[in-house]
Amino acid sequence: MNANFFPQFNNRKPARLLASALALCCFAFAAAQDAEPRPFSLKAAREFAEANSFETKRSRLDSETARLKLKETVAVGLPQITSAVSYTDNLELPTSLIPNFFEGKFDEKIPVQFGTQHNATANFQVQQLVFNGSYFVGLQTAKLYRDVADLGVEQTRLTVMENVTGTYYLILVAEENERILKSSLAGVEKTAGEVRELNREGFVADTDADLLQITVNQIRNALHTLERQKDVAAKLLKFQMGLDLDEDIRLTDTLADVLAGVDVDGALRAEFSLETNVEYQLTQGQARLADMAFKNEKAKYWPSIAAFFTYQQNAYRSRFNFFGSSERWFPFKILGFNISIPIFRSGAQSARVQQAGLAAEQAHSAAEQAARGIRLDLEQTKARLLSARDNYLTQKDNMRLAERVYGASLEKYREGVASSMELSQAHDKFLQAESGYIQALSDFLTTLNKLDRISAVTARS
Repeated sequence: MNANFFPQFNNRKPARLLASALALCCFAFAAAQDAEPRPFSLKAAREFAEANSFETKRSRLDSETARLKLKETVAVGLPQITSAVSYTDNLELPTSLIPNFFEGKFDEKIPVQFGTQHNATANFQVQQLVFNGSYFVGLQTAKLYRDVADLGVEQTRLTVMENVTGTYYLILVAEENERILKSSLAGVEKTAGEVRELNREGFVADTDADLLQITVNQIRNALHTLERQKDVAAKLLKFQMGLDLDEDIRLTDTLADVLAGVDVDGALRAEFSLETNVEYQLTQGQARLADMAFKNEKAKYWPSIAAFFTYQQNAYRSRFNFFGSSERWFPFKILGFNISIPIFRSGAQSARVQQAGLAAEQAHSAAEQAARGIRLDLEQTKARLLSARDNYLTQKDNMRLAERVYGASLEKYREGVASSMELSQAHDKFLQAESGYIQALSDFLTTLNKLDRISAVTARS
């Protein structure tokens, strides 16, 4: 058969087909790679959130706004240059009455018109602020406001780190809870299956099989609830990080990794400096802003001085021919100063000064209260951390003991020594101990996370 009968199989096409197939394979492989969940360690999740969370982006915009506000304030004291051009068409010149000195009849008034129909003016003006108390205070305030805005960025960063860490821990604890419940469910299902077989053969009562099936149903329901909670927690973590809620992620750190890195004694012994705490720095910044507001109100008693220079050209025409080079323009120049001196304001400014002074006192009092509150919160958190660690270790040991008791009760039940009620009660105690362990573990990690936040050294310290 002639090979050219099937033109798609001529000598040039196989290479193209092979290249297309390879391209499709590469595309399929890339698509498969894209479908893999995105891995995140705790450190990576915190770093990603720091760069991409909605809160940090918004706080950085606030900080940039403060910087632009400072530029705006500075520009007020720099030379201000303006220019203007105006044109007037006097459709009918104004009439004035003057004595008739042309004929010597001074008691007689005659009407005359002065000026030209077409007038034009072009001017150029420079203004410079020489002295203004409120301006200089406002300049200091704008710089301070920028610093406070930067502290706000740092506070937001620490808050995002705390929230992401807490949610990451929450998911790891939920996975640990899921592991324990699945292990428990497997054991109970095996025992329930054995009891059902014995029940069919008439060796055990229906009640024994029913009690174990109730336990199986309870654990399955708990697992379903836990699965939904994990899904919600994962979405919360993605939201806090600034990820799309539909993107698949995978946590690479395990609970064992986290617990292995915990040094409670080191955290309790760590030196704490109030000056490096962002909340303290913010309250101090707010107090300084209140001082600036007080100083600004007092500065309004001071005089204000501004200099100006104006250069102007005027043209007067009977016809509209301003662009003719043969016609004259008449210059006009002014150099001067404006001095504004406040003299009497009927006590209104005095009242504003007093109000600003009281507000400054309140701000300093609030800063002092915040400083003591931060120290108190630190001590309380340290105490809670010690209690949380002790409770975690105790509940962990209790869970291990309850599991041993349940195992012994299961052996006794299989030997016919214990009743199904005793077995069910032993398993309920094991589940209660497991629940207490999970709660204690969660409290321990939450308290540790809070202590890390309080003790965090700000990037501006």
